[in-house]
Amino acid sequence: MAVPLILKRVATGIGIRKLISKDIDKAEIPQSEVNKIKRGLGNFAKGIIIKTNTNSKEVIRKVNKFESALERAIDKGVKQAGFQLLDIIRTKTKKGIDFNSKPFAPYSEGYLKRLQKEGKETNVDLWYSGKMLGALTPNQAMTKTGKHKITLGFARAEERNKALWNQVINSPKRQFFGFNNRTEKIINKSFNKFIEKELKRARI
Repeated sequence: MAVPLILKRVATGIGIRKLISKDIDKAEIPQSEVNKIKRGLGNFAKGIIIKTNTNSKEVIRKVNKFESALERAIDKGVKQAGFQLLDIIRTKTKKGIDFNSKPFAPYSEGYLKRLQKEGKETNVDLWYSGKMLGALTPNQAMTKTGKHKITLGFARAEERNKALWNQVINSPKRQFFGFNNRTEKIINKSFNKFIEKELKRARI
């Protein structure tokens, strides 16, 4: 049933009750309906009460499980990133390009003659005996140096000195040991996918 009542202003619950009371005779509303409206407005003025039941222990357990799974996933992901970077460094060096994807400077004529005399490849790939680049394996070149942190380097002094010669001392330099922004983005993308996959596997 429609109630022919017009509220001309916004008021508190008490003010609205007074307005309704004044208009009872004019609107010819049955007293029972007026009382019903008054009760409804009274309840409305109290506001909305939301009740919910939660299992806080279960929530905490799941949060702890998630944190543990995330910690493990990050550790694995960092190692995977190290593997990937080592592979990229070896692949680029074999192609004769530095970590910025620029071609290595050519070997000197004297060095080329030496390679030819010894029957070795003359490609500028920093591969003479193979020991320096052969040392770039996860077991030899990758070390955990902190929480979610690994360091890549040469464990043996002999190979480290060869790398230093090519990377820093020699002129022209052939900077093979490093990474640029593009490589970083590739590794970050792979890392994020790995973390997402690991967390899905955890089924939290």
